[in-house]
Amino acid sequence: MADKILELLSSLGLPGVFAGVFLEAIGLPFPGSVLVALAGFLSKQGEFNIIMAWLVSLLGYLLGSLSAFMLGRHIGEPFIKRWGRYIRLTPERIDKAQELLQKSAPAYIIGGRFVPTVGNVTPYVAGISGISIVKFLIYDMVHAVLWLTVFLSVGAVLGSKWHRLADNPWLKWVAIGGGLAILIYVFRDLFPVRSKNRV
Repeated sequence: MADKILELLSSLGLPGVFAGVFLEAIGLPFPGSVLVALAGFLSKQGEFNIIMAWLVSLLGYLLGSLSAFMLGRHIGEPFIKRWGRYIRLTPERIDKAQELLQKSAPAYIIGGRFVPTVGNVTPYVAGISGISIVKFLIYDMVHAVLWLTVFLSVGAVLGSKWHRLADNPWLKWVAIGGGLAILIYVFRDLFPVRSKNRV
């Protein structure tokens, strides 16, 4: 799979990076992390300017996320009933996700997007929840900057060893671990443990 993505990126260039990241951001089952890492590898090889790759990826991600957010905000339940199955978005998952978002919007939007099966529904849930678009974009921007910087850098640093990055499952667990670490940090900051007064 990684070989095919690499060939496609080489032929399509930065528009291909934009399109792939956009698909990732709207919640379709697309290997966006692998694509971004391979874009970092191609930047190392001189095919892309890494700053331009980062900016194009950021634009694609924010536009994709915003599209999903607006679908959730303005279409909501009818959209889920008709199209939700294609992105594994069920009413049950929406209810659970809304509970998490109400506890901490920053933790859910920033950290949750790192977690498989959670990240792809995040912008839709945020749109349905009624959170302001400004807050959503701020939290989504924070996640996008972290995600793109990490995976572009890893792809560039590994260089010719990119195939190990793409084919090994540890990358997924690194992303999950990073997401959970952010979730824990944000929750501890927002909901500090208070000692109970005893009579």
